[in-house]
Amino acid sequence: MSDAPSPSNRQRRTTASLTALRHLAREAAEAGEPMREIARRLDLPWSTLTKWAREDGFRHKDIAARQAEAAKAQDEADHIRQQAELAARRTLLRDEEDEEESDEPFTPRSQTDEEITLARARVGALLEAGYIPEAEQDMRAARRLTSLQSFAAPVRAATEAATQQMRQAEMNAALYRAALQVCACWEAGDTPPDHLPWIVSATFQKRLAIAREVVRGFDPDDKGSDQELTEHMILLAAQGWFCNFHPLLREAITTLTLQGKHALAEKVGGFLKAEQAALPTLIQWCHANGFGYHGEV
Repeated sequence: MSDAPSPSNRQRRTTASLTALRHLAREAAEAGEPMREIARRLDLPWSTLTKWAREDGFRHKDIAARQAEAAKAQDEADHIRQQAELAARRTLLRDEEDEEESDEPFTPRSQTDEEITLARARVGALLEAGYIPEAEQDMRAARRLTSLQSFAAPVRAATEAATQQMRQAEMNAALYRAALQVCACWEAGDTPPDHLPWIVSATFQKRLAIAREVVRGFDPDDKGSDQELTEHMILLAAQGWFCNFHPLLREAITTLTLQGKHALAEKVGGFLKAEQAALPTLIQWCHANGFGYHGEV
């Protein structure tokens, strides 16, 4: 006995009503509702529903075949996406390696920039393979990312500028502190100035230069670079080593003379005389700017 309502209980329906019911029946079948339930719920004759299903392709086997085909197409599209991403990532990696090896400043790519590049690569690969709907879907995602990036660009630029200024200020403060330590004009609790006058900058550079020469004079086989020696001296400066700089240089002159290195000993002596002459200007700047001179006067 059929589960569908008997023909005697049904009223004659209009063409528009039947068209709407046919559409609803297809939607229900594609959503997984059993055909018998559709016939009962929509009050349709079984023969009419099965005829529609056959003609419109929403029989169970038709739907299963389409789903299998769609799943296969999705798998193929996903494979194309993966291959496109892999190729794009390789290109990005090569570009980064080239930038790191070049003399130009290296700016790492943001995560958003990378995602946009990968999305564009996926779209191009899908279009080339003929997957138009999938390409359109990925293109919409790429456009959303691009729109978000454009929207956030002013804020990001301001944030990056502020961050860069903060980093530069920190670097300047560290440099100025190191310079004052080398000049023996620093003690715990001091605050670095916002700039270095010529007397501090010149004393800083000249002290480091003569110290490097003395070290190399004592040990000509030392393979350390100027940069390495400078970094080591700045560490010593933080420990107060340059507060005793003049006595150390006088000891170096004696040792160099005994070793027969008269030219270097004479150069160190000339440095001491020149610095003694410039010392009053350095001390005057220290006192005028809230610093003390902690070296030998």
